[in-house]
Amino acid sequence: MNILLISIMSVGLLFVSGCNRKDVVPDRLEGKVDRDLRYSDIKRNPEAKKGKLMLAGGKVLSATRVKDGTRIEVLQIPLSEDLMPTGKETESQGRFVVIDRSDNVSDPAVFDDENKRITAVGEVLGTTTIQIDETQQQVPQLALKHVTVWDWDRVKSGYTPYAGYGYPYGWGYGGYRGYYGYPYYW
Repeated sequence: MNILLISIMSVGLLFVSGCNRKDVVPDRLEGKVDRDLRYSDIKRNPEAKKGKLMLAGGKVLSATRVKDGTRIEVLQIPLSEDLMPTGKETESQGRFVVIDRSDNVSDPAVFDDENKRITAVGEVLGTTTIQIDETQQQVPQLALKHVTVWDWDRVKSGYTPYAGYGYPYGWGYGGYRGYYGYPYYW
């Protein structure tokens, strides 16, 4: 009986884990994302990468509604093979900004908790200026195409992400997508 229960739970966890990957890169964007593009590439030369779609992840530092959408400032954290920010903030190579002009994020309050992590599919726009303490810094800027919001406390406890935004996708999970084979996207 216990072996049967463990087997059922294992299959269920495999299914839920696979669902997460599909939410991170929805079907409408699959094949368009440059999986070889890294944060270091766009930080070094964002103008050369303009227009490319990439995966970016990290810890949400702030999210505010601005005139042309929602502006999300993120501390970059490398992504795992499951396309989830690893949680190793010490491995960060800097910050980036994601701008949502399509109203994919209905309310910036989604990011109010200090433990929110995201994986975004975004189009490289170039750079923008942010204020860090008393200095201004140029950082990469992405136009949001899709975002998965991870509740880090729940992830550490073994739970799955609870949000995936991006037209035409809303809340929920899709089917198993398979392993992408890349250990870190950036």
